[in-house]
Amino acid sequence: MNPPIAYVCADPGIPPDGSKGASVHFRSLAAAFAQLGCQLDVFLARAGDTSGFHPHRARTVPVPKASGRRGELLQLGHAETMLAALHSAGPHAAVYERLSLFGLAGLAHARELGVPFLVEVNAPLWREAAAFRELGLPNAARGVCLDVLQQADRVLAVSQPLAQELQAAGVPAARIEVLGNGADVAAFRGATAATKPPALRGRPTLLFCGSLKPWHGVPFLLRAFAALRAQRPCGLWIVGDGPERAAIEVAMRAFPGDIVHEGAVAHERMPALLQAADVVLAPYPVAAPDYFSPLKLVEALAAGRPILASRVPCVMDTLQGHDPVGLFEPDDIADFVATAMRVLDLGAAAATTGIDPERIAALDWSHKAQRILSLLSVPAAASLQETARGR
Repeated sequence: MNPPIAYVCADPGIPPDGSKGASVHFRSLAAAFAQLGCQLDVFLARAGDTSGFHPHRARTVPVPKASGRRGELLQLGHAETMLAALHSAGPHAAVYERLSLFGLAGLAHARELGVPFLVEVNAPLWREAAAFRELGLPNAARGVCLDVLQQADRVLAVSQPLAQELQAAGVPAARIEVLGNGADVAAFRGATAATKPPALRGRPTLLFCGSLKPWHGVPFLLRAFAALRAQRPCGLWIVGDGPERAAIEVAMRAFPGDIVHEGAVAHERMPALLQAADVVLAPYPVAAPDYFSPLKLVEALAAGRPILASRVPCVMDTLQGHDPVGLFEPDDIADFVATAMRVLDLGAAAATTGIDPERIAALDWSHKAQRILSLLSVPAAASLQETARGR
C-alpha cells in the first residue's frame, strides 16, 4: 500500500467540525479523496471533533491561545510542533496544505521527505487579516506565506483574481492553477426540500445563507427586499449569524411575518434548505473582495436552484461559463427588484436558463480531488484516475 498524503491545515481559526465555508471546504475535499480510494493523514491546528474525516486518520495539534503579537508568535512557534506531528506520523507520499498565515510545517516536511508539496490558497491571507482583523506582524505573515507559495511545487488559487494577485506578489505563474470551490452535486441535487417556516409558506421565498457580515451584502439585501415586497408578495428567509443580526431584527419588526431569521445551521442541512427555496441570494456589494469564490453560489448551482446575485467580480468568476437570468448590478435596489421579478416570473425555468449542465458536473468535489491527485503525481493518482474513467 502506498503511504498516505498528508493533508494539513495549520490555521487555528478553522475547526474540524465547523459549519463555515473554510471547515466545510476542508472536510468536503477529504471526503472526495476517500470516495476515490485515496488515504489521507489529516492534521489541523484547531481542537474539535475529527469524526467527520472518517475513514481517514485525523488529529488536531492545537495552537496555544493568545491574542495580538503573542498569539502570532505562538503560531510561528507552533510550526515546529506541527512538523513533529507530521514526522512521527510519516512517511507520506505527498503534502497538500491549505495556506495559513504562519504555517511552515507542511513545506518543511515535504522537503525533508523529498515528496511533492501542493498549496491551496483561498485568500491573500496577509492582506485579509490586516484589513478585517488585527495583525501585529504583517511583514512576517506576508513573508511566511510568500516563502511557502514560492517554494511550492504547485499552487491552487480558488479564483482567477486571486491567481493574478499571487503572480503579482512573485509566485511563478507557471506553478499557479485556478481550482474553485466545489460541492457534492448528487447530495445537493437529490435532497428532499426542507419544510419552510410557517410564516413563509404559500408564497415565493428568497433564501440567504451565510455569515451575516457586511461584505456578504446583508444591509443592502434588507433594503432591497423592502422595495421588492412593496411590489410583490414574497418572503425572505435568512439562515446564519454574525454582526448584522441586529439589523435583521429591526427589519423583522418592520415586516412581521415576511422575514424569518434562524441562526447558523449544520452544513448537512444546506442541501434541504436550498431545495426549499424559490430563489437563492448572493447580494454581494461593490466593496466585496474580488478574490472570493462564494461557496453559497457553487452550492446553489449544484442544487439546481434559481439564483439572484450581484454582478461583482467574485460572482462573475464563479459563474464563468454560465449566464443566469438572475444577475443584477451591485448596490442597485431598482435593478435588484426588476431582476427578482423576472426570476420569480420564470419560476423553475430560471434555474436552467443560461446554465451549462456540463460545468455543473465539473463542480463536484470528486473532480477537484482527481485534479489534485494528478498534480501531486503520487503513485495512487494514476490508478485512481483509471478507476474514475472506468465508472
